[in-house]
Amino acid sequence: MTAATPDCTIAVDRLRRARRALLTSHRNPDGDAIGSELALAELAAAFEVETVIVNRDPIPATLSRLPGVASIRVADTLPDDFPAGFDLVVTVECPGLDRIGFDGLDRVAILNIDHHLANPAYGEVNYLDEEAPAVGEMVWRMFRAAGIEPSPEAATNAYVALVTDTGDFRYGNARPRAFRTAAEMVAAGADPPIVSEWVHEGRTASSVRLLGEALATLRFGCGGRLASLQVDPAAFARAGADHTDTDEIINTPRTVAGVEAVLFCKQWEPGTVKVSLRSRGSVDVRKVAASFGGGGHTNAAGCSVEGEIDDVRRRLESSLTELLGADS
Repeated sequence: MTAATPDCTIAVDRLRRARRALLTSHRNPDGDAIGSELALAELAAAFEVETVIVNRDPIPATLSRLPGVASIRVADTLPDDFPAGFDLVVTVECPGLDRIGFDGLDRVAILNIDHHLANPAYGEVNYLDEEAPAVGEMVWRMFRAAGIEPSPEAATNAYVALVTDTGDFRYGNARPRAFRTAAEMVAAGADPPIVSEWVHEGRTASSVRLLGEALATLRFGCGGRLASLQVDPAAFARAGADHTDTDEIINTPRTVAGVEAVLFCKQWEPGTVKVSLRSRGSVDVRKVAASFGGGGHTNAAGCSVEGEIDDVRRRLESSLTELLGADS
């Protein structure tokens, strides 16, 4: 096992030496996860490494038009020929093996590619860079280090990863490095207007109905600095929605003047509440997520909490109130 390093050459070397690799990411994959997987599959193909991308949960509708997305398998179990048919597992944007949803991945050597602060370096090779704006940007550097020119499709997928994880360059990780890399991706064929249309204008009708359900529960605290909302199983049923329809909901209360932190609680299965947190500036919601067993970034974090949604929401609101008080 290698120590964690932001040097992408170790990841390039390990991928190049593979014969057949399984690519996967965290449950409920987002734009950075899916875009990075697809771009990485192209890089592996350039090395004549066969890849199989398998995720535990479905692809959100807003990401369903990414180039090559049909190649991603969504399954409850690993491929029938795992582990014997693989000599490498590549985990993308996943700060812990328990976040993936598959057991036994460590029966094969792991290349761990991530930018989360709390990643414990669980791979044989650990390409970790906390300063990276997105894992897609880290994969982009792998292309450059390998001397391989990304196709327009790979540039598009990496750009989707970068755009979504920086919140359209609105989050604190949108530093000069992110903009420089975005310019390279666009020069290589990524089309920002098309990506914007996919990500922001490809929502399902059910997701809009679910937004209405969520906004009906919206409440504010800390003198308007904290906003929280929720969707429970009944709301999902009324909207005809599923958990892939929740992606953009948290961003709506974040646009309210004076709001510094947003809590969004989602429950679609008994006993477990999925929590998303967003914030502005130096308000570090990662601290709250970590206290509930989760993680993430300063301005975007999350966790899963056992319990019922009303109680979990109250507990998170209390923790966020303390956080905002400390930041006053």
